[in-house]
Order: sequence, then structure tokens, then C-alpha cells
Amino acid sequence: MNAELKKAEIIRLVSEIAERDGGVAPGQTKFVSQTGIKEHVWRGKFWRSWSDVLNEAGFVANSWTQALADDVIFEAVMQLTRRLGKFPTTTDLRFERAHNPSFPGQKTIARNRTMEELAADVRAYAEAQSDAAVAGFCAEYLAAIPAKETATPMPSVAPLGHVYMIRYGKDFKIGRTGSVNRRSREVQIELPDTTKLIHAILTDDPVGVEAYWHRRFQEFRGNGEWFRLPVGAVAAFKKWTKII
Repeated sequence: MNAELKKAEIIRLVSEIAERDGGVAPGQTKFVSQTGIKEHVWRGKFWRSWSDVLNEAGFVANSWTQALADDVIFEAVMQLTRRLGKFPTTTDLRFERAHNPSFPGQKTIARNRTMEELAADVRAYAEAQSDAAVAGFCAEYLAAIPAKETATPMPSVAPLGHVYMIRYGKDFKIGRTGSVNRRSREVQIELPDTTKLIHAILTDDPVGVEAYWHRRFQEFRGNGEWFRLPVGAVAAFKKWTKII
């Protein structure tokens, strides 16, 4: 085959593929896969780039990459819906494309749409065309989609805190705090002599746990949160490291 005939054959094949694909010219990879004609056959001999090939085949630069008009897409999906007797799934779209090269590719059909949005668009198009059957199939598809659930907020989690016991001379203070070290310093600052942290219980209910120990040691209570505790009472408090 001489050069001119080979060049004409490439142009013919490009046009043939584009016609099967609804007027969309093939990319270079698709052309090779369908014809077996590789880049070295034409590059630098007949054309400098694939764009030049497509231009000579009659496709204005960039026009082959433009998406099909919505009505073309909707019409194709409508015909498939009518034939299947239901709105197609993504698998149906891929299967149709594989067996019918003129059917738009799934990416072209989707064009940033979800299948739900595509069904709604085709339904509206079918209603405008007075195609009650296709509109009904679209409506059935949409009705079968589970309703989006509103996320149930997680219940708020109570912050952890401590119920502490601090010794000052013969007396013991039982209180609650979010920071044992900070509270120990604060108590020390309030008193003239040295205090000592005896124990702290980690809990998610500082108020309730503090109230429990206050009630339990009520007979030893002095002033406010201060108690004159016997050894056994202190030991009982120290048995607990966590109440959650």
C-alpha cells in the first residue's frame, strides 16, 4: 500500500469509528486498539500529532472531546429503558455499550451525575416527551432507593474527673476536680501548713461519687468537705481507683 493510500485508509477508519460512536472521534489509544495501526505508522510521515489526524478527518480541534448533548444521552437511555422494561443499572449501561458501539459510554452518560440524578433527569425528559412508560420506570427506580438516613448524634459523653482525698493534719478533705494536681496546689495555697494528696478516684460522675463519699462519712464530718476520718475509712476510700 503506497503512502497516499495508507493515509486515506487511516482517515477512513477514524471516520468509521466516529460514526459508530455517535459522531465522537476516537482517541489515539482507542484507534490503536480497534485498528492495530500504531503511532509509528503515521507520526512524522503524514501528521505531527493525533490532533492533526483528527483535523484532516474533518473534526474541528477539541470538538471530538465535547460531551454529547443531554437530549442525545437521555434519548439513548430512554430507548434502553423501554427495551429493558426498567430503568437501567450501571451494569446495564456498560453491557449495552459493549454490545452497541453507538450507545454513549457510561462516563459520558454520567457526566458528574449520580444514577439517582440520571433517573430524575430522564424521568423529566420522558414526561416532556409524553412517554409515560419510561417516566414510570424511572419513578419506580427512584422509589426503590433507600431514603438517606439522618445521622443520629452520638450521646454526649460526660467528661472524666476525679474525687480526691487530701490530708491536712488530722483532717481529710474529700472533693471533686478535673485536675488533681491543680486542685492539690490550690488547697495548699489556701492553708498555712503542708497538705498531702492521699488518693484520687477516676470517674465519669464526679458529682455523684463525691456525694456518695460525703454521705458514707457523714458521721465523721467536720466543716464543709473536711472529715476527721478513722484509719478504716481512709483505707476504704483508697480501695477504689476508678468508678466509671
